[in-house]
Amino acid sequence: MAGANSSRSKVVIVVVALVAVLGAIWIFFPDPAKDAGGKNRGDATADSKGTQLPPPPAPSVPIELHGAANELSDLVAKAGLTPEERIQGVGQLLYTYRQGFGGNPPGLNEDVVTALLGVNEKHTALLPKTCAAIRDGQLVDDWGTPYWFHAISSKQMEVRSAGPDRELFTPDDLTLE
Repeated sequence: MAGANSSRSKVVIVVVALVAVLGAIWIFFPDPAKDAGGKNRGDATADSKGTQLPPPPAPSVPIELHGAANELSDLVAKAGLTPEERIQGVGQLLYTYRQGFGGNPPGLNEDVVTALLGVNEKHTALLPKTCAAIRDGQLVDDWGTPYWFHAISSKQMEVRSAGPDRELFTPDDLTLE
């Protein structure tokens, strides 16, 4: 019995010593990616004296304009198109996006436009920033009303124009699925 107690005591001492060493390492050698306050250094907004620092610059990734971007822009913005032709052009634009990215651009109108302008995983713009159908960051119909986008699935998107009355979900709406 005395030998078992002695052996058990040695194990307890080793475990306690190991925990103490690991605790000391954790306390005295903090994560090098974090500052003294525990924040990620990349997120720091003040230096050690409390002076506000600007956020680190976002990495700039060049956006490449797709070879067919001007033609796709014409499908949604060219003068002389009927509203029906224009919404069909929006459908063609989304079809082209699905072919290149495997699914619909996510989100609301402004999110869809952002993806079409090249803020996407391939950094490829399907529309030029100067596209006449983009107003205030949204893709608009003939009446200047933003299109309404609803992803039915990853391969199907409902596009709705509010029509001449500029109100969504009324009888004069134009829709495309």
